[in-house]
Amino acid sequence: MDITTLLIALILIGLVGYIAYAKSQRDQRMFNSLYKPANADALHDEHDLEATGSIAFAGKSDLITQRFNMRTGNYKLMYRFPSDVRVKIELFSADESDHEIIGIKQGEGEIGFSVRHDDDYFGEIEPEKDCEWEIEIRRLGWPTSSR
Repeated sequence: MDITTLLIALILIGLVGYIAYAKSQRDQRMFNSLYKPANADALHDEHDLEATGSIAFAGKSDLITQRFNMRTGNYKLMYRFPSDVRVKIELFSADESDHEIIGIKQGEGEIGFSVRHDDDYFGEIEPEKDCEWEIEIRRLGWPTSSR
C-alpha cells in the first residue's frame, strides 16, 4: 500500500465520520424542535394553568406540550392557525389513560371543552404540514382579579 492510497483512505474515513456527526447533530436539532415545550424558558409557575387561569403555546410544527395541572371544570381553547391548514388538538392525562380530541380546526376561533378529573395533562398539536400556530387555554369562571 503506497502513501497516496493511505492518504485517500484516511480522507474518506474522515469524510464519512464528519457526515455521520453532522447527521447526528441535525437529528438532535429536529428532535429538540419537535419535542420540547414551545417556550422552554417559561416553565415556571406564572405559566401554570392553575396559577394564572390560562396557558399558551405557539409553534411551527407538531408539538407535545409540557404537563400542566387542570381541575375539573369548563375551559375555552382559543386558536390561531393558517386558514388553509387543518390542525388537530388533543388533550391527554399525564398517564395517558384519558384523552380527548379537542378539535380539528383551521383559521381562528374558540372551542369549549370540559375536564372531568383533576389531573396533570399535556397537549399534542398536530398541523397537517409545518406552519406557525398559536393556542391559549383559559379556565372559565376564573376570577378576573386573579389575572
